[in-house]
Amino acid sequence: MLFGLDSFGNYSQIKTMILKNYIFLFITFISFQLSLSQEYDVTYETIEVIKTRSIYLNGGLRSQFGGKSRIYIPIDLPKNTVKWYYSFSTKKGKSGIQNLNLALQLSSMILDPSTLTSQVTSQLKIPEGSSSVDIYLTDKENIDKFIRKEDNDGAVLYYYEEGTISNTKSAIVEIDDTNSGTVYLGLKNPSASSGVNISIEVVAIIENRVLIEKSDGQQKAELYGDLGWTQFEKGNYQKCIEYSDKANNEFELGWVLANKGLAQLMLNKESDAMETYINAITLIKKQPQSDYVFSEVIKDINNALKIKPNLSGAEEIKQLIEIQ
Repeated sequence: MLFGLDSFGNYSQIKTMILKNYIFLFITFISFQLSLSQEYDVTYETIEVIKTRSIYLNGGLRSQFGGKSRIYIPIDLPKNTVKWYYSFSTKKGKSGIQNLNLALQLSSMILDPSTLTSQVTSQLKIPEGSSSVDIYLTDKENIDKFIRKEDNDGAVLYYYEEGTISNTKSAIVEIDDTNSGTVYLGLKNPSASSGVNISIEVVAIIENRVLIEKSDGQQKAELYGDLGWTQFEKGNYQKCIEYSDKANNEFELGWVLANKGLAQLMLNKESDAMETYINAITLIKKQPQSDYVFSEVIKDINNALKIKPNLSGAEEIKQLIEIQ
């Protein structure tokens, strides 16, 4: 979403935002449905989009007599980028480059994929800066206006809120909302008289997905599991258990066992259900998209509690899942 530069006010595109969120939720739903029939081996790698470079920007007034107070860098994001980063540090003087080591640091971190969901920037280190700069993330139309300094004449320029910083000496900036195509970083020296040397680096993290071929047994198990859940939704809990058992005779799936455990709870077989859920939890932790599957299992229990508020054993099982 683009916002107005500096003091020119915000640009609110509510309809676009609502549509974007709707599309995201729809795609997420479809992706999860497909994931029940397809599994992927997922790996991540870093790509150094812009190697560390040094850029000197003159002060705004002095740039009228030579040099530049603004410059832009085009960022061609690689295919399958899931998030990307730029880091920069500043110092006074026209020469010299600082070692940011952004690509090296990120490469070591993605060996553990869980770091991609944590606050990565707090774990990265760069040299401290000594002079302030403004950096705007924007599109082609607005970067051209930025370079022509049209905002000085009252024009409203627009930028992406995520990825834009102001009056900052050094930083590591993470972007995951804008992760495809070509975008632009507009660098500006806000000082009227003092020059600034900026060292900057841009690194993308891409996701590689390789389809895992499933055995006939696993595919049959998923079909039986779907049939079992259909019976559960109809209130045929015993039939759900029977189809779940058929599924797991072909291939053991954690989400199918969880469905069976919920059917047992609905039939007041608390002891059997607890044993089934323990086995389900063990399997889910070993199988793809475990976090998402656990969230869906909890959601199913919550829905069951709406039908049967005094469902014995349900809260204990939820607590057991939530600590995983």
